Amino acid sequence: MTDLFDQLDGGHGAAEQAPASHRAQPGAADGGSGGPRRPRGSRRRGSMFSFVAMIAIFAGLAVVAFLVVRPLFSSGDPQANVSDFPGPGTTEVLVVIPEGATGNDIGLLLKDQGVVATTEAFGHAYSANSAATSIQPGTYRLMQQMAAKDAVAALLDRDNRADIDVTIPEGYRSDQIYQRVADGLGISYDDAYAAAHDYAALGLDGPPNTNEGVIDPMEGWFYPSTYSVPPDGKATDLFKQMYDRTIAELDGIGVAPEDRLRVLTLGSIAIKEVDNDEDWAKAVRAMENRLAEGSEFGGRLQVDSTFEYAWALQHPGEEMDQNLHNTDPSPYNTRLAAGLPPSPIASVDSRLMGAVLAPAEGDWTYWITVDLCTRETRFTSDYEGEFVPWREEYKQFEQRWIANDRQCPLPES
Repeated sequence: MTDLFDQLDGGHGAAEQAPASHRAQPGAADGGSGGPRRPRGSRRRGSMFSFVAMIAIFAGLAVVAFLVVRPLFSSGDPQANVSDFPGPGTTEVLVVIPEGATGNDIGLLLKDQGVVATTEAFGHAYSANSAATSIQPGTYRLMQQMAAKDAVAALLDRDNRADIDVTIPEGYRSDQIYQRVADGLGISYDDAYAAAHDYAALGLDGPPNTNEGVIDPMEGWFYPSTYSVPPDGKATDLFKQMYDRTIAELDGIGVAPEDRLRVLTLGSIAIKEVDNDEDWAKAVRAMENRLAEGSEFGGRLQVDSTFEYAWALQHPGEEMDQNLHNTDPSPYNTRLAAGLPPSPIASVDSRLMGAVLAPAEGDWTYWITVDLCTRETRFTSDYEGEFVPWREEYKQFEQRWIANDRQCPLPES
């Protein structure tokens, strides 16, 4: 068979002898019946024309498919086929990332609110950023039509959080917690107090502490941590989170409902008596030894922190006469009243709860912090032989500490 390229260039193939079946027949001039033989150049031009026509037909079909068929499968959305926005963004929008949202969930949320062009673009950007899995739930200020990688970066930047964060440290009294919430939400102390005692909003039928003489029935029930509410969040939202967290922590370590108040109360006294978390379990044991039947303390705790708590709530801003420890009949005055006070005296976390459930082993009944800078606290059952000398050691430290404007560290003596 003659090669196509031979036909087109008029090469040696044109000089070959045609097969007998295709040889020209005699024409009319020599008495034959066949027509005139078509020139070979004419055949070459016809083959080239057919080839060019075929290419043109295929090109036309491709254009028709693009212009006619493709729109049949289009959603009609002008952004449907956009893989990613160029950024940096247009209109601000608030996006709420719920608790437990996966990367795919976040991508769908952002796509629905016009922040990213496609979930695929966000998915690629999410996978490319090793920190993306640390995106926190909450409300974020983002821009519509952001580049996907910029959207991921914005969700990792706490400056873009629209939520209001309120941090409650361990050891805070209830009045300090109410003030912290009031400051965070821009409301009055009285409004915060009312929200904290809205039992229905907390999911309660009434106060969780009904002991006689209790000053604040919500004392100790608000777990210390950092909490968030959206920009339009309410104080009751924060207090419910705090209360629910306390119950969850107590339940998580196996505290029965009837034992909750005792655990919170002992833990709160431990953090007020001892400033070093390594010694909390010892402090709990020493208190239990004092409360034990037959102890030399007669079932009285005899700690000053409980009455100081009551004074702070009932006489805010007033200096207390220290002699009241020996005379005031308050149920919080544990020098005189036996047993635990009517309520906790501060907020406690799971470490303090754990210290109450598993106090250290020892016969200690006395303790004293001899150095406020190092927080060194010592425990003993020997009052005369150890506690008294340690108390003198503390007094010497206190003199130097006061002389140094109550600043640590102290200068070398």
